[in-house]
Amino acid sequence: MKPSFLASLSLLSLGLALTLAPARADDAATPPVPPPAPAAAPTSPADGAAQPRQRHRRPGFELAELTQKLSLTADQQKTVGAIIATSRTQMKELRGDDSLSKDDKRQKMKAIMDTSKTQIRAALTTDQQKLFDALPANGGRPSAPPAD
Repeated sequence: MKPSFLASLSLLSLGLALTLAPARADDAATPPVPPPAPAAAPTSPADGAAQPRQRHRRPGFELAELTQKLSLTADQQKTVGAIIATSRTQMKELRGDDSLSKDDKRQKMKAIMDTSKTQIRAALTTDQQKLFDALPANGGRPSAPPAD
């Protein structure tokens, strides 16, 4: 056999092998193996795993929640909404104040919350005040567990 014939035959064989390789990769007879499923995570601290972190809710009242729980009238919603807006503004300014220690900020935040609570309570009827007094201290929302 001539060397040029062998070289041509080799190139032809190589070309066929390269063109058939992608076709074999798409062969439906051998589907790809899916990755293994992740192991089930423990669901409670008793199972040995930490609970996912929950985002802290900022202290304060939510107008929609108070409206629902206390059946606020339109006028009461305006009054209570203004009180909530004022307390949020004060809290935001306080959070931005770097001149105070954490303890001082906490005390001032508590004072703002207490003032807001007193003002909101004053805008309520006697029956609403009883419901308001029964709400949790964190603005009427269920408390979230402390984050690590």
